[in-house]
Amino acid sequence: MTTLLPSTRSLSLRIGLMVAAVAVVVFSTTIYLLHKDFVHILQLDEEADLRTKVSVVRKFTDEVKSKDDLPLLKRHLDAAGIGGRYRWNVWLVDSAGKVIYGEAFPPVAAAGPERIRITRQDGVTLRGISYLLEDNPVFPDTRVYIGMDPRPRVVMLERYDHSSIVICIAGVLLTVVLVFAAARHGLRPIHALSADAARITPDAMSRRLTLSAASTELLPLAQRFNEVLDRMEQAWQQLDGFSADVAHELRTPLAIMISGAEVALSRDRPLPELRETLESHLEELRSLAGMVNDMLFLARADRGAMADNVKPCSLREETRRVADFVEAVFAEKRQVIAIEGDADVMANAPLVCRAIVNLLTNGARHADAAATIAVRLTPTPEGARIAVVNPGSPIPEDVQRRMFDRFWRGDSARVKYGDRFGLGLAIVRAVAIMHGGTTFVRSEGGYNHIGLTLVNTASGARAKEAP
Repeated sequence: MTTLLPSTRSLSLRIGLMVAAVAVVVFSTTIYLLHKDFVHILQLDEEADLRTKVSVVRKFTDEVKSKDDLPLLKRHLDAAGIGGRYRWNVWLVDSAGKVIYGEAFPPVAAAGPERIRITRQDGVTLRGISYLLEDNPVFPDTRVYIGMDPRPRVVMLERYDHSSIVICIAGVLLTVVLVFAAARHGLRPIHALSADAARITPDAMSRRLTLSAASTELLPLAQRFNEVLDRMEQAWQQLDGFSADVAHELRTPLAIMISGAEVALSRDRPLPELRETLESHLEELRSLAGMVNDMLFLARADRGAMADNVKPCSLREETRRVADFVEAVFAEKRQVIAIEGDADVMANAPLVCRAIVNLLTNGARHADAAATIAVRLTPTPEGARIAVVNPGSPIPEDVQRRMFDRFWRGDSARVKYGDRFGLGLAIVRAVAIMHGGTTFVRSEGGYNHIGLTLVNTASGARAKEAP
């Protein structure tokens, strides 16, 4: 028996790991999208603040009418440089490169149309904008530089990302824990089914899986499994009965042969007497060999084997051949075989002939002397129907239910009758099943109708036994 690894044995663990993987993907994607959205929001906010600062600086520079207004402009710009959500820096540089306002002019790098990068003396790179004051009478051809310190925004984004990662990890862990709890709770019916299955033993084959109606998804599985158990119980009972019947049937002839051999060897006997003993044993062994072959045939049918070498055949012609074969048996009791009707069917002719032989010999055994036993051949939409009709007493219902069972004979005393072991009608049923048909028995009007049906396809589904 294959030993499963723990990781493959726990369905709860497998579900938890799969959900954990899904949760990681979902949370990571969500965090990434939120990060991108937050970056976009910060950029929009930066643009809005930048436009506000530009408008404020333009207002301050427009208010300067003479050089006497420069101190007031510097105070206003100082206030603008430290106000707002971020730290801003403003420079006014004339056409000659002289700084009118601001710290020592830092190096400037272009970052797009009107967009610049300004590196301050402390090494911080500012993002900003520059524009030219063209019509200002006090500051002709003066360029304005406005830069924003990005560090507060970067810190805010880092804190946001850190919080998002913590939330993501907590969300994944919480999801996994909840899924494990839900899986364990949801898999309780499976554990209950497993416990029920563990209680099914050879001594308790009648036990079945039980499940509440709330477990809708598992009910079909439990029902199918119970159906399998029904078939197994039936097969077990058949096997148990079959073993007992085989032991019973073999015990008597084996005991007879052992006893005969012991008697023959108890003293010196003449050669003719020993020869007679061996011939008697050989006859018994041939009978046992026939019974073993019949049992192998029945076992093949029980395994679901269908008839092979299926060919078109005329049932009337096959019945005539069978009638010639059993003519000597019928002649002993002056019985007559009457063949009525005809039917063409796709079948294995030797198997069909074997079934007809068993039906006729069974009819001859139970019919009176000089009786006429009819073989009625009737075509059907599916194939054909073969019925052996012989006069006789009605067959009791309990006998009808069991007469196609192997090793069953109507007489209570299980004594072999000629070469009969009680397998004849069981073979008839096996032939019917191998051709997708059924067997039947009916008593009416002083006649007993016993026979089988054949279906034209040997690959059809096996039909249930007719009562």
